[in-house]
Amino acid sequence: MIDVKTAFLLWVIQASTLAILLMAIWWHARDQKHFLWFGTGFLFHASGLGLVALRGQIPDFVSIQTANTISLLGFSLWVKGLAALDHRPAPRLLWIPPVVWLAGNLAPFIRMEFAFRVSLYNVAAAIGFATLAFIAARAHFSSHRDRALLVCIWGGQSAVTLGFAAFVIFQRPTSFADNYFSMWIGTLAVIGFVTSVVILAKITMDRSQEQLQALVRTDPLTGALNRRGFSEAYQGLVESSPLNTLAVLIFDLDHFKQINDRHGHTVGDRVLREFAEVCRSLLPQRAVFARTGGEEFAAVLAISEPRDAALFAETVRLALADRSIPTDDEAISVTTSVGIATSSLRDADLDKLLSEADLALYTAKAQGRNRTSLRSGNHTVTVPPAREDNIQVEVDRQASRQVAILKRISAVAHKLDD
Repeated sequence: MIDVKTAFLLWVIQASTLAILLMAIWWHARDQKHFLWFGTGFLFHASGLGLVALRGQIPDFVSIQTANTISLLGFSLWVKGLAALDHRPAPRLLWIPPVVWLAGNLAPFIRMEFAFRVSLYNVAAAIGFATLAFIAARAHFSSHRDRALLVCIWGGQSAVTLGFAAFVIFQRPTSFADNYFSMWIGTLAVIGFVTSVVILAKITMDRSQEQLQALVRTDPLTGALNRRGFSEAYQGLVESSPLNTLAVLIFDLDHFKQINDRHGHTVGDRVLREFAEVCRSLLPQRAVFARTGGEEFAAVLAISEPRDAALFAETVRLALADRSIPTDDEAISVTTSVGIATSSLRDADLDKLLSEADLALYTAKAQGRNRTSLRSGNHTVTVPPAREDNIQVEVDRQASRQVAILKRISAVAHKLDD
């Protein structure tokens, strides 16, 4: 069997290689900070154990107190990496392992005796493993099964390491050569490390795959779904909706080309993002939203009756008209025209609904833009009407925006029922 120093050096080589690999991955994906923390953690851990392996060739203070502090800092960085993987701030208890080691070495009887130092290091390492298990238990990344495996591995390593700390106190070895049992503990630790790294690699690959799929299905400018994502999400809504009616809405930003020509494409992009933000903030639970063209967006809603779709469209239309969008020269207001088509869930066909919603949108534009047209069967109703009588105008002036919307939607529902 190989001696302890050789085992240390072999693990240092493997851990250093893993550290370089992880940090290289982070270098090409700077937003994935967990790669940086995991890689730095392995680098610290490997550096610390490398200094321990040089015992006798370098000053004892460096190969014992400094080396083990650096090694235990690896646990702190792994905890930070695990928290980053879960998009959470790292807990303050991440610094406990090196603090326990440093505090314990303040006691002369621990600092001067090999067995106590080994036991103290293993207690600190057990705390590090327990912290990792605690973070994994509270995390939301990946599947429950993968997180449970990590909890079991790190929880088991914590228990074994703590047991080994007690065994060392009982056995009182004077050097690594006197403690044959440490080789088996070291082997178990390496197996645990490798297994946890494999699971974390799987979790990271799964997340990368999910992010790649999201990029394929998402419009990069607005964050809304693109046409492909819209089609897939529509099918999922059809299969899962508990309601019996679907509505497709097409939004077209009015005079968008003039905005681009007058203020530039940067402002145009800002307008698109603002509109997408308005829609997402008002989108009901059972709904899909996408950017389907330059200034054209679409939504699919699972609804109980057509007035629900008209209410959503009018809410978006009025909310957008009420919003001022800053530019370098002046704040601008933007409006949208909306076309709506509805169908029973059983007969729903996306292409047909889009075609009918497009016809309704054409009606809204023809009647002056900044309007909502709803097409159901042979009926097409536009709100507000192209010409409102004096009573309608007076009511809209005096009523609140919400009351005006509800009144108009009631009128739409009444006409559709007729």
